[in-house]
Amino acid sequence: MASQADAAPSGSPDVTCVECEDQQAELECTDCQEPFCRPCWDQQHRRGKRAEHSTVLLLGDIIPEGMGTAIPQPEASAEQPEAPLDTSTDDLGAKPSAMPGAGDAEVAELLALFGPQVVPENSRYIPLRLSDAERETLYVLNGALQVSEYTDNVDIRSWNKDALIVEELEHMLEYVLGLGACSDFKATKKRVALGLGAKPNIEFFQQVFEIGRRFKVMNPEKMRSTFGKLLHMLQDSIQCRSVKLRLKIPIQTVHALLAEYEALGLLDEAQLPIATADTSLVRPEDMERALAAKAAARQYLMATYAKDGLDVERVLLSMTDSNNYQAVTLKPIQKMIEYLQFYFEPKSSNKSTDLTISYGKGGSKLSHPHGTQYTFVLQTLMLWKEVTKRMFSLWHAADEDMLSGSRYILANTGQGLNRMQDCPNVSAAMREILRSVQRQCGSWVGLSVVHLGDRDVPNALVFIDKYTQIPRILNPIVQTIEAIDDLAQDPCTAQYVCGGIEQLKTFILRDFFRHGFDGSGSDGGSCIDGRLTSAWNWCSKLEKKEYYHVFMLAGFEGFDGSFKA
Repeated sequence: MASQADAAPSGSPDVTCVECEDQQAELECTDCQEPFCRPCWDQQHRRGKRAEHSTVLLLGDIIPEGMGTAIPQPEASAEQPEAPLDTSTDDLGAKPSAMPGAGDAEVAELLALFGPQVVPENSRYIPLRLSDAERETLYVLNGALQVSEYTDNVDIRSWNKDALIVEELEHMLEYVLGLGACSDFKATKKRVALGLGAKPNIEFFQQVFEIGRRFKVMNPEKMRSTFGKLLHMLQDSIQCRSVKLRLKIPIQTVHALLAEYEALGLLDEAQLPIATADTSLVRPEDMERALAAKAAARQYLMATYAKDGLDVERVLLSMTDSNNYQAVTLKPIQKMIEYLQFYFEPKSSNKSTDLTISYGKGGSKLSHPHGTQYTFVLQTLMLWKEVTKRMFSLWHAADEDMLSGSRYILANTGQGLNRMQDCPNVSAAMREILRSVQRQCGSWVGLSVVHLGDRDVPNALVFIDKYTQIPRILNPIVQTIEAIDDLAQDPCTAQYVCGGIEQLKTFILRDFFRHGFDGSGSDGGSCIDGRLTSAWNWCSKLEKKEYYHVFMLAGFEGFDGSFKA
C-alpha cells in the first residue's frame, strides 16, 4: 500500500485538474503527486494499484472513506465531536451543522458572511452541471468535432448542397459512435447494430449535442474552435429537408428538472441563497463559519426535497456554478467602474486625468470633451455589466435564434464567409437591457444601434462570442493595476515603476479610458458593438504602449485566452 502523508500540501483553489485541464482541482494524489477533480480521480483510480493511492484535499481536509486511501485524522476532542465532512465539489473543507428552520434574522446574518452577492440568474436559464457520464460523452463529442471538416466542406458548396449536408452529418455521427467505443464498447456495439436512424440512436445523438451546448453556456472559454461547427450542424439538420434526423432538444436547466419532479418550491427556500452562495468575498476569519453554514444549508435542502430520481445536490451545485461564474465575470467590470470613479472626476480634470479625445488624434474616430468621454465610458461599462449579468438568458436567446429554422445566407463580412441570420430573440433581449441601462444613466452619449444579423454581427453566435470576451479584455488590465503596488515594493522591479505608483496607475487607466473607447477599429464608432470593437483595437496595440513592460512584469500573457477544447 502506498505510504500515507501526514499533512495536506499547500494547494491553491485555482489549480486545474491535470487530467481534464478543465475543472478546478479538488484533491491531490499523494502517490501520483498530481491534482485531480473528483470525476477524473474516480476514473483514473477506480481499479488496480491506483485504487489504493492516498489523497488529500487541496484546501487541507482529508478525503473521507470510499475516495481512495483515507489519511488518518487526529481524534476529535470530547468537547467538540467530529462532524461528517461535506464532499461537495466546491468550497471544500466545510463542516456542516444542522440548521433546520432557521429564522429570517439568522439567514440574513449568515448571508452577510458571504459579502455582496449578485442577483442570481433566472433558474430557467441556468444549465445543469454535467454528470460524470455526461463528461465522458463530452470528451467523445469534442474528439469527433475536431476530426470533422463539416463547415469547411459544406459552406463552400453551392450545388447539390443537401446531399453533402446529409453525408457530412452521417460522417459526424459515425465519428461519435467510433470514439464512443473507447468509453463504452458494449453500448456502442448495440448502437452500430441498430443503425444511425434507429430511435434509440437518435435519442443518444440528441443527448450528445445537448451536452455540448449545455457545457458551452457555462464554459464560454472552452470549445472555441469547435462549437460553431456543432451549431452549424444542428442548424442544417433543422433547415435541410433531406435530413431525417432531428438532433435538437432543449438544453437541460435547473428549472426544467425541478418542474419535472414538482420541486419548484426549492427555489423559494430562504436557505437557498446560503447553499449556493459565492465564497470569493468571504473574509478569511469568517471562512470556516461561512462554509459550515453553506454545507448545513445544502444538507437541509437535500433532506427536505429528496425524491426518487431527483439529484438535489446537482441542482444546488449547478446554481452555485452560476453564481460563481457571474462573480468571476462581473468582478473586472465592477473594478474598472471603481477605478474610473476613483481616479477621475466627471466635471473636472487636470493634465494627468483629462479624458478628452479628438477625431484623428491617436487613431480616435470620435471627438468628446472630458465630461462627455467620462460619461461615455461609464455608460459603456454599465452596459457591459448588465449584459454579463444576463449572459445565460442571452445564451438561451442565441440558441433559439440559431436553431429556429430561419434561413441564413453566406456572406463575406470582411472576416471570411459567415452565416448571416436574423436574431429576433437576442435583439429583443438587448433592447430590454439597453433600455434598463439608459433609465439608470439618464442622458445617453453615442448611438443606441445594436448590430445583429448584418455584416458587423452576422448571427447570434458571433454576438455571444463578442460579449463573452469582455472579462478577457478587462482582467489583464485589473491584474496589472493591482500588481503595481507589489512591483514597486520588490527591489528587482521597483526601478520599472516610473513616476510613482498612483501616477502610473492613472497613466494606464487614462490611456485605456480614452483610446479603448474612441470608436476606432474596423466597425467601430459610438454604436453598442463599436464600443467593444474599439476596446479590442486598443488591446491589439498594447505591445506598442510605453507601459507594456509593466503588463509583462505583472504576468500578462495575452487577451485571447486558451483555445483548448
